[in-house]
Parts: sequence; structure tokens; C-alpha cells
Amino acid sequence: MVTTVGGLDRKRARSAFVIGVPIAVVLVVLTRLATSSWELPIGLLLIAILGAAIIGWIWLYLTNSSIALTAEHLVITDWRNSTTVIARADVSRLIRIGVRPFEGPPRQGVIGVDGANRSLFALGGAYDAAAIARSLSVPLSGSHDDVMSLREVNRRYPGAAKSPVADPRRVLVFSAVGTVVLGVIAFVVWTEIRL
Repeated sequence: MVTTVGGLDRKRARSAFVIGVPIAVVLVVLTRLATSSWELPIGLLLIAILGAAIIGWIWLYLTNSSIALTAEHLVITDWRNSTTVIARADVSRLIRIGVRPFEGPPRQGVIGVDGANRSLFALGGAYDAAAIARSLSVPLSGSHDDVMSLREVNRRYPGAAKSPVADPRRVLVFSAVGTVVLGVIAFVVWTEIRL
């Protein structure tokens, strides 16, 4: 079973979501009745929506992420339900690394490489790399303390960061667009409530 770094598994994510939504609704209603204004209830509602979005994303990630080993292949399904199939014989070793993203603390990662040191797949810190290495009968080297930038990772292990979210410029653009969209939605909702 896949778990996040914080230890939130599918069952806990579902429980937090099912219990958290009614509590958030009750808090919004009670604060509206107690304060006779919308400022505090809207603030609580926005915090509840953010919390539900985070738990929902984790739930989506946990529900759709998996690694399966067949007799001849390694089948990796990511959170978007996209499947990658790699021949077991192609994987020569797994390497633990720390990846310094655009901002924030380093992220733990594991890269599976072939004999020419080209990346076949990259996994986040949510997976048990030692168990995968044992199952594939390949060595596990490196440390999560070996921190590199995305550029260094791609230079050392070509193809390691193929995802659009691995490019810092795209992350910045996605973040800016998402912030503007959420700001417009919040402004429209706030304006409608105040009328």
C-alpha cells in the first residue's frame, strides 16, 4: 500500500474527508449564527475548502498510485492513472537522491536507471525503495541527503524529470494562474454574498 510521507493512507484520508466536511459545515453555520456577519464563516469555509482540496489530492494520489511487479515487467501507475511498463531486465540499479525543487525543502526521490545511467523511472519518497530494489534484485545506492537541483538530476540521469511539473518555470506559471483563478472566484463569491 502506498502512503504519504505524513503517513496518511487511503483509509485515513477517506475518514478525514468524511468526518471533516460535516464538521466544517457545522462550524460555518454556527459562526454565522454567533457573529451575525459573514467574515468569519467565509474565512472558515475557505480554510475548509483548502483542507478538503489537500486531502482530496492525497486521496487521489493514494488511490491511483501503485507499483506492480510481474514476472518480466515493472508496472508503475501514477496519480493521474497513467501507466508505465518497464522490463525488469532493463533496470540495473535504484538510486536514492534528494531533489531541490524551485523552492522549499529538498524532496526525497528514487531513480531507476539502466546500464548506461539513463533514467527509466523516477519515484517520490512515498514508495519503499528498499523493498522495490529487493523485489527487482538490483542494488540500491545513494542517499536522500545527496541533494541536487533538477538540472543536475537531468544532466546526471537523462530523462529523470520528464513531467511538466518538474520544470520550475512551468510550476511558477501554474501557480500564478491557479492563484489568479482562485482569487477571482473568491472575489466573485465575496461580492455576491455582500449584496
